[in-house]
Amino acid sequence: MKSELINTEKGLEDSYWWFVGRRLILDRVLRRFAKRTHVALDVGCGSGRNMQLIAGHSDWVMGLDRSPAAVTLAHARGLPIFCADGHVLPLANSSVDLVSALDVIEHLDDDMRALKEFNRVLQPEGLLLINVPAYRFLWSEHDEALMHRRRYVASELHVKLTQSGFRVLKRSYAVFFPFFPIVFYRLFRGVFPKDAFAPQASHIILPAFLNNLLVFMLKIEAWMIGSINLPWGTSIVVLAEKVSPATTQTES
Repeated sequence: MKSELINTEKGLEDSYWWFVGRRLILDRVLRRFAKRTHVALDVGCGSGRNMQLIAGHSDWVMGLDRSPAAVTLAHARGLPIFCADGHVLPLANSSVDLVSALDVIEHLDDDMRALKEFNRVLQPEGLLLINVPAYRFLWSEHDEALMHRRRYVASELHVKLTQSGFRVLKRSYAVFFPFFPIVFYRLFRGVFPKDAFAPQASHIILPAFLNNLLVFMLKIEAWMIGSINLPWGTSIVVLAEKVSPATTQTES
């Protein structure tokens, strides 16, 4: 992601409905389906705001990001972060208990390589928390501005995780209630010509009451995801467990 977008998103992380709602949903998934871990790694950690969320579920958290701008912002928060690419993690085999990759693998050229690398650094039965954008038909200027490579459907991501040595514990779409307004907006925006050399991200600053309403909707979603899997949404959230070698041999 471009450095100017990283700085823009940092300014929105604590108030903008999408960022606040995503943290509510991810926190609920971890509280409901994951045990507390000792060492966590946040891949593609950006400014480090999500590391603060993960810290509530792990004794120690470190971050990696390939953007020097992101590393600088995270260092300013006093967080342990290093510059590295998600395809090649500078960690030993089986060295962490939890890996989070929150809206990360859609940016990578080879998502399967990254998933296998996440598996390598996780201990057996270690946990992977993934969040990705959903549905190719929602592809828009926003994706181009954020330098996405792809969007997913839940079944596709599930298969890729299984092929990478994971067992899916929880899989749900998210951003369920605002889904149809977002679809309409993306289709509406697609009617108008855009500058192919300078695509714009669609972080629309809303009136406070509307922003707060969307946060409330996603808070309800977070509660629902604790019990059910939502059938559609603009994002997908998955919690998966690394399959231990003993389990793999038994199943085979």
